[in-house]
Amino acid sequence: MLIDPDVHPMSGIDCLQEAIETVPIPSAPPRLSRDGAAVGLAFLDIALRQNHVRRLTERLTLVEHRTARCATEVDISLGLLDPEQREAALLYQQIRSRSIIAGHEPLGPHDSAAPHGALKDVMWVPISLARRSYAPVDVVNGEGVKLPRLTQYETSRLLASAMYRLFRLILASHPDVTDPTDKSLHDFLFYSDKARWLVQAALVTLLTERSKPAVISKRGKRTEGTVSGFDAECRKAAWNIFIRYRSTLHEYMSLLDLAVNDYLLVVALDPSQDEHLLAFDSPLHVEVGRRRSLFRQFRPTSGAYWVEYRTRLPANLRAYHLVAQTEETLEIDTMCLTSNADESIVSSLSADLRTVSSELQSERQRPTGRRGERIVELELQSCLRRLSELLRRRRWEASKANIELSEDALQAAKSLEHAAIAGEAVENVDREPYSSLFRHRLVTPERLSQAAAEIAQQQLHLDLSVENDPASPRAHVYWRRDPSRVDRRNSIQIFAEMFIRDNSGARPASVILYVAGVVGISYLLGALLFESYWPFGAGVRLHQPVSSDAIIAVLLLVPGFFYTRLNLPVPQTIAGQLQKVPRMVARVTIGAAAVMAATFAASDDTDMVRYVLAAGIVASLLSVLAMLLLSRPMVRDKLPVTSKLPIWVQAGAGATTPNQARGRVHSWWLRRNKTRPDAVFSTTNVQSVRAEEAGHDIRQPRHA
Repeated sequence: MLIDPDVHPMSGIDCLQEAIETVPIPSAPPRLSRDGAAVGLAFLDIALRQNHVRRLTERLTLVEHRTARCATEVDISLGLLDPEQREAALLYQQIRSRSIIAGHEPLGPHDSAAPHGALKDVMWVPISLARRSYAPVDVVNGEGVKLPRLTQYETSRLLASAMYRLFRLILASHPDVTDPTDKSLHDFLFYSDKARWLVQAALVTLLTERSKPAVISKRGKRTEGTVSGFDAECRKAAWNIFIRYRSTLHEYMSLLDLAVNDYLLVVALDPSQDEHLLAFDSPLHVEVGRRRSLFRQFRPTSGAYWVEYRTRLPANLRAYHLVAQTEETLEIDTMCLTSNADESIVSSLSADLRTVSSELQSERQRPTGRRGERIVELELQSCLRRLSELLRRRRWEASKANIELSEDALQAAKSLEHAAIAGEAVENVDREPYSSLFRHRLVTPERLSQAAAEIAQQQLHLDLSVENDPASPRAHVYWRRDPSRVDRRNSIQIFAEMFIRDNSGARPASVILYVAGVVGISYLLGALLFESYWPFGAGVRLHQPVSSDAIIAVLLLVPGFFYTRLNLPVPQTIAGQLQKVPRMVARVTIGAAAVMAATFAASDDTDMVRYVLAAGIVASLLSVLAMLLLSRPMVRDKLPVTSKLPIWVQAGAGATTPNQARGRVHSWWLRRNKTRPDAVFSTTNVQSVRAEEAGHDIRQPRHA
């Protein structure tokens, strides 16, 4: 039976369960180093926090259809590392030196007593945490020199030591360890050696093996006449720890998923130099969608080639650049980027708005005095300040894309924003202005609840960055994390779209000249054969004798020679995809010429020759007319609105629902083809992408 891992993706804890059930129980504890555990935990901390990465740049090269190259550049500052992180980066070199120099004491960063050839002035620093891929990765510095990097096995051994050490520390700090009534956790940590060794062996096997389980294997039925033995009880006890303390190990399981499914890239850097610029090629995965219908495979020459790119970045990354480049004959018209970096902010804001709504309603119905009103007032100020800041950022982002936030879709939120920033006051009993959100007429429990629903429905947790000036073969979009925004998640999702056009118009013009030449030759040939200026009349007759060889040579060799001189790109390139209609017109024309040549060679019937000649000329002219109708100049949009963009962008562009947004068009072809990109690239494999989409769509907030 074939297994499809795309249908049954497994998380890190599922893989660990499979390993616990299938790995042989060791008779001795696996070799796990305490120093290695410290280094592994520090490496994970550096990779997740990314506090040493000043900027991450990804460069996409788009030339071939559904083929791209991604080069990643990382600006690193070793001075931004914490003292503990720097110590761990130097500690691993000392661990490696123990095996290099037999009998020598651990080397310090400036140990002058080290023999020649010992790598002492080296820091091993993680620079990337990406989806696991076995493609070779070469890291070069700013001078193009390849840098040493840890092998996958070495990194996996460090992570295995780190994950077990962290697992034990979390459980050792649980109150159940000292519970005299239930000693199951205490026994597991200090007495159940084989169950504990099994967890260690499962982690080592899971992280160091090249292959990973795709599905939970089927267990055989218990043999008749047997009961659970010691090994079965050990496996059960080991897995029950994860089940019983699942809430305590929740963050650990998230970290385990990263350790299992991601690849930690660690390179050796010179600690005497603070700033480093590193570059390496990142493998890209192409998501192959359903095949387009024959009708939708053709696009106007003024249409766009739609590219979608998805990646995942550390949540604490400071800045991110995405640069796209195509061939010189094309231009990237528009490029936009969306991220869910504000998801935690919007989730907490939505929950706080609902809570304050109930408190405001309760306080107004059953007042508890000045103190209760003051508490609700402070909560309102905090919530509405965050709401106004969120709307301000989205409004500025929308203005850069030449759109506005929809008034109809965010009525309650904008009313509350006005109350928070307008500085309006109400009059107290003494006719004096009294600034109070609690008594403001726009602040009602209904509006607070409605605003919480609006920011979720309009997907305000997604930001937007747009760049398209000037249109050129090279474009970029820039994203930067606000230093005030702290995200406790491990990563954020990046979703980018770019539209490539061919606005030169030279290729359609050359095709028109080609068709005109072939039609002119065909008409001239028909006029000479029928000895008439209008060879399509009913009374004309073929001129005798007819040299069929000469006619065939003219109808085949001349159009074929002209076809080879056409400036049409290769079909498998992006330029070739944009020139499908001109290529089809040229093929229709040369096909019509071939049919006319075959008719002259096989038939002497005057009517047959006349009809085929007329049909070939008409077919060529109609194909040119169709190309001209589909190639009318297209107004260049600041942001072509697609169904992939956030709802607040679609609503601000004139659509209030996703279905209406799909109906917004700027060309006849785009209306029929805008729902599906031409190419989808991602730095994660298809299995990981589908697992993420199944568990959480970037366009849907988690609290919804």
